[in-house]
Amino acid sequence: MNYKISVVLGSKNRKNLLKATISSIRSNGFDGVIEIIVVDGGSTDGTCSWLAKQKDVFTIIQPNYKITNAAGVRILAHSWGEFMNIGFRYAHAPYIVMVSDDLILAPECLQNGYNEMERRRKEGEKVGGGAFFFREYPRHTYYRVQLLQKEYVLVNHGFFLKEALEGINYLDEINYNFYAGDGDVCMRLNEAGWKTIPLNGCFAEHLCHKPVFNKAKNYLQSHLDDMAFFYKKYPFTIEKTCIKKYEKVKVKTRPFILYGFKNVFYGYLLRYYDKYSKNKNGEKTV
Repeated sequence: MNYKISVVLGSKNRKNLLKATISSIRSNGFDGVIEIIVVDGGSTDGTCSWLAKQKDVFTIIQPNYKITNAAGVRILAHSWGEFMNIGFRYAHAPYIVMVSDDLILAPECLQNGYNEMERRRKEGEKVGGGAFFFREYPRHTYYRVQLLQKEYVLVNHGFFLKEALEGINYLDEINYNFYAGDGDVCMRLNEAGWKTIPLNGCFAEHLCHKPVFNKAKNYLQSHLDDMAFFYKKYPFTIEKTCIKKYEKVKVKTRPFILYGFKNVFYGYLLRYYDKYSKNKNGEKTV
């Protein structure tokens, strides 16, 4: 099959949200053949049975569970990098599109991203990744692309050139259990000469997560360890945190209300909270 893009996502026990994500991929309006790859972590909510009936989805089941490491910290048995690399390495298309199972793509997102990546490639630019503008629904009224050290663009959701990923040996499977692995791969791509860019015209809605206040005290130790390693490896000041776009984008977010109502409720509370708790740089504190 002559795939133009391979969409890869990991999932576990989020059947209804996953269905909404895949529906937004199928109906996105892409002019070409899409390979959809789901790496499932051993769902017990009926996800695997549903996936088995999807003729256009290649499903890989790799049970993922918690273990205790030598330091007594609870971690995933298979790191985020190891888990996602299963799908990345299998992918057959020249472009890999990474999305999450609680993301709904705006119409034409995939086509616009592909066109931009191809245009720049044909013009001789060495682009290794392209980020979708996304917002935490319903917390934010704007869409954003996050920035890393040296103002490199972070690809939370978006395109990767498979050739570029191969050149840096894909995602780090060892040093990050869950957090900061996406930041690390984007830093390594840029340092290797493959720049990451914001993709104008590519928008998505991401379901807001439950907030964690006082992260130093309440974050999982494994998350703190991941972030500590990342900032030690890249000890540079982040001057600008994101690029924002205030756009009116039509995205069908009803599945979030139906299947993630608690998260939607948190999102509205956080929208109110944000108005009164900005730090000196005008960025959010939670």
